[in-house]
Amino acid sequence: MKKTLCILFTVCNAFFAIAQETLIRTPTISPDATKMAFGFDGDIWVLDLATNQSKRLTIHQGYESNPIWNSKSNQLVFNSNRSGDTNIFKTDLNGGIPKQLTYYPTANIPSFWDADGTIIFSSNRIYKGTEREASIYKVDENGETPNRFMTALGSQATISPDGNLVAFVKGTCRISREDYNGPAQRDVWIYNITTKEYHQITTSKKNDHTPLWDENNNLYYIGSESGRYNIYKTSIDANGKKLGAENQLTTLKVNGVLSFSVSNNGTIIYNSGTEVFRLQDGATKKMDLNLATDNRFELEETKTVSGDIGDLNVSPDGKLIALSIKGEIFVKEIDKDKTTTNNVSNHTFRDDNPFWIDNNTLGFLSDRSGQNELYKVVSTDKKVNLSRSLKTKVTQLTKSNIDVFEPLLSPNREKISYRIGRGQLVIANIKEGKIEKPKSFSDSWASANGVSWSPDSKYIAYSQQDLDFDSEIYIQSAEDASIKMNVSMHPRSDFSPAWSPDGKKLSFVSNRAGDRGGINYDTWMVWLQKTDWEKTKADFKEGDYYQPTEEKSKDKKEEQEVVVKIDEDRIFDRLVQLTSWAGNELGAMFSEDSKSVYISATNPVTNQNGFYKVEITGGTPTEVKGVSNVGSSNFHKSTLYYSSKGKLKSFDLKSDKVSSFGHSATYTTDFSKLNEQVFEEGVRAITAGFYDPKYHGYNWDKIVKRYRPWVLTASTKQDYSFMFNMMLGQLNASHMGYRGSTPEETSEDTIGLLGLDVANVKNGVEIKYILPNSVAAKTNVSLKLGDVITAVNGKKIDKNTNFYSLLKNTVNNEILLTLIDGTDIVLRTSSTGTIRGLLYEEWVNSRKKLVEEFSNGKLGYIHIQGMNLPSFERFERELKASGYGKKGIVIDVRNNGGGWTTDRLMAVLTVKQHAYTVPRGATNDLQKNNKNFAGNYPFNERAILSVNTKPLVALANESSYSNAEIFAHAFKSLALR
Repeated sequence: MKKTLCILFTVCNAFFAIAQETLIRTPTISPDATKMAFGFDGDIWVLDLATNQSKRLTIHQGYESNPIWNSKSNQLVFNSNRSGDTNIFKTDLNGGIPKQLTYYPTANIPSFWDADGTIIFSSNRIYKGTEREASIYKVDENGETPNRFMTALGSQATISPDGNLVAFVKGTCRISREDYNGPAQRDVWIYNITTKEYHQITTSKKNDHTPLWDENNNLYYIGSESGRYNIYKTSIDANGKKLGAENQLTTLKVNGVLSFSVSNNGTIIYNSGTEVFRLQDGATKKMDLNLATDNRFELEETKTVSGDIGDLNVSPDGKLIALSIKGEIFVKEIDKDKTTTNNVSNHTFRDDNPFWIDNNTLGFLSDRSGQNELYKVVSTDKKVNLSRSLKTKVTQLTKSNIDVFEPLLSPNREKISYRIGRGQLVIANIKEGKIEKPKSFSDSWASANGVSWSPDSKYIAYSQQDLDFDSEIYIQSAEDASIKMNVSMHPRSDFSPAWSPDGKKLSFVSNRAGDRGGINYDTWMVWLQKTDWEKTKADFKEGDYYQPTEEKSKDKKEEQEVVVKIDEDRIFDRLVQLTSWAGNELGAMFSEDSKSVYISATNPVTNQNGFYKVEITGGTPTEVKGVSNVGSSNFHKSTLYYSSKGKLKSFDLKSDKVSSFGHSATYTTDFSKLNEQVFEEGVRAITAGFYDPKYHGYNWDKIVKRYRPWVLTASTKQDYSFMFNMMLGQLNASHMGYRGSTPEETSEDTIGLLGLDVANVKNGVEIKYILPNSVAAKTNVSLKLGDVITAVNGKKIDKNTNFYSLLKNTVNNEILLTLIDGTDIVLRTSSTGTIRGLLYEEWVNSRKKLVEEFSNGKLGYIHIQGMNLPSFERFERELKASGYGKKGIVIDVRNNGGGWTTDRLMAVLTVKQHAYTVPRGATNDLQKNNKNFAGNYPFNERAILSVNTKPLVALANESSYSNAEIFAHAFKSLALR
């Protein structure tokens, strides 16, 4: 079975009857303090606090969470993904089928239910530009089209008992970063509905969130000023201002508060770790929950697949092939008519990277011991081989202090290379199925990637980065580690070395000559011997003047023996570029006669991946029909065995013939063990790879020990992800997170959008806003503000109709809108992505207008959406379009999520003009008027990138992430202006 850090299937435990083994989410006390609603096992539950009896309100394969009570304590709204997106549903305490209240295709998160039936929630809709904060909306409990509740962006809004004040949260830092201290931290604010004034309540540099009220207008919230999340209480005056200092109600020092709720009388329920507590009248009591329940999903699953091949390896005699499939190792005969495979690893942890030590001994990588080590498996039944044997024995081959990776046998099968930890390359002898005399050949912060053995087993080639993150190709002697030569020697990226069968050439991939300064990757080759490099194309075609006399050898082995000889002196001068197509050419491998290479590339005409043969002396590439999407591969003599989209195929290098092989592999997934394996692998990845070896001063081992039982207690994938991310948040670092797939099979209601904001009125919905350039704004549509739509596709709209419920499953379809005057309008709906793009453009246009207004037309404006190539190309265009005729340019990276193009931007923005050019005809008096052209120069012909020479202003904010932060730093450091 497949076990990866990024993809996770649901983890299910059998029963949860003990409080310490029960992970519940968002325990929420009712306003009358008699009941507690919470999420558990993916459903909504209610606990009677007097009897301690629990009741399951929802039972659906979708994930339900975040219950919010109404004022009467007899109904709940909650989140569910049962219809695809995260929407809001309503149910009462008798259960039944919940009523769906929101349909807009985004995450809709409820935070409050007012006594008048208004439900407040956060959502990203038609007024959202680039901002990362959500908008705050309202919807009636009986149903209607939601409308914006307040114009300020934020989340977790709740209304005071007197109905005059709204407490909400501004800030976007992940709540899991409990000890975060920075500009993106969350703060609690108050909005006065009457005076329209805003008041900041919390000013800590740490995160403050989840504001809640009691009936006496006291405000409660979670804050991390102490370093752990605790609950605070403060008094608010009638205008919404803070009265005096806050009062810390909890004093947790190790495990902070995950979530909390408060009743009208001030009784608090909160959870910390997997425990739930009640805080009443200053006394805290742990709650014992009895939540024994059946499983929502199967504890284990057995599957038979005919694809999903990860890695593969062919036995020395070419009769068997080992396949890694979903974390198990299977062996089958190389026979088109035989599809049966034999699982020879059969373990709940990850088994991968099979390699044949000999025809009867198969090596592989496994983390079954708690970390990656090398193992071997043999058949103990001498009458059958590993493709059939029911009697096998697994033996551990290595015992390292840290993970082992990437085993690779030498061609003569006498040596094996592998990596230990992040950067130690080891070569060891392998004899009689044992690994002996391991020796370190490289021990660096950077791993030796793409190791490739020379055909005579005397050398290895690999790529490795230096401290400038420049990846070079190295050849190193497998006998003497001190003999190491750089064969690429270039400040661009070089990787994926591959030896020719004759041992005279080495191919690799490089972006040194790619379009626009290193974006595209091409196939290159180095001549290992200077005499070969000195030959011309004609020399190779016609041969030497004195043809060598060939003597037939009686010893076939001697006749085929290859001896690699390398002229080391300035080897990096002997490079040849084999491809220079648009796009990337990857995965080069030599033909059997070493006169051509095969590469994987995308045909720019068909946009399909293909396999092409290119002669090393030049010529027109030819496509190899039937070969595409080459994944893992392994040579056996003149045949390449490879996976293509999970299927097994072979390619005969003599005839260019492609063959397909079927396979059938059966494996069983134990989801509880899978959960454990993913956790351990994730912990090892952080342990070995976290950039700060001191883990920001936190005790990572203690964090893991504390969180391990909590993470493994999760009964759903979503709860697992939540607790895993809380653990990662303890390191207080950016660029970290755990995500995975979900197992539930839910409906996927795709909502067609029109670019409208509407509000329910009598007999329809009134148009309040039309997004420019959207389908609703088209000339032939003729919709305008104030129009009332009474029906969609003949379905009438009443005061409780959610307009978007009538647009289910209409994306890109034509629909009929009927207006109140009887006019019918036909238009085609748009997808969420289309509307999102239009929202961005409208946001940018609005900022352009502001800059134009405030600068009296003197400044241009450019927003950089992301630090990526499409945004960079747009920036180059905007540099001229927005700056044309302007005295300066405002460059805005607010809400930019990051990427990698800051240095490209700096190359554009830091150019110093060294000359100017005056063309003939531009002036009648060159001597008198030449200085009028001081700003002109043919940069477009001579500079690799566009050039700016105008004064600059840069805008950044707390949501300028990653590479956008680096841009702001670079702008200040280089004193651009």
